[in-house]
Amino acid sequence: SGRFKGYDYDDLRDWIELKGLEGLPKIDSSSTVKLADCGGKLVVLWDKYVPASGDKEKMIWCAEISLERRNSEEIWGKVEWFNEVLTVPKSYKFVHAISATV
Repeated sequence: SGRFKGYDYDDLRDWIELKGLEGLPKIDSSSTVKLADCGGKLVVLWDKYVPASGDKEKMIWCAEISLERRNSEEIWGKVEWFNEVLTVPKSYKFVHAISATV
């Protein structure tokens, strides 16, 4: 699984690694990754080349991760779900990830 770090503003005032994340697929180092807060959950978006297309297309993946502080020095993430959400041309580039509640 990938490694994610978050900044703890409240207690440690330091970067800490998010523990858990079992089931999250490996995210290639060449992937663009964007993060967003969606109702207190961490949403991770990343792209991955589609080999069957001759790398002419990318697949956009999405994962939703619930967060839990287990003590003052640990934050654990549980992968709620992940899946492919969109196929885009190779030239596509992530700019921002923004969540909205309606």
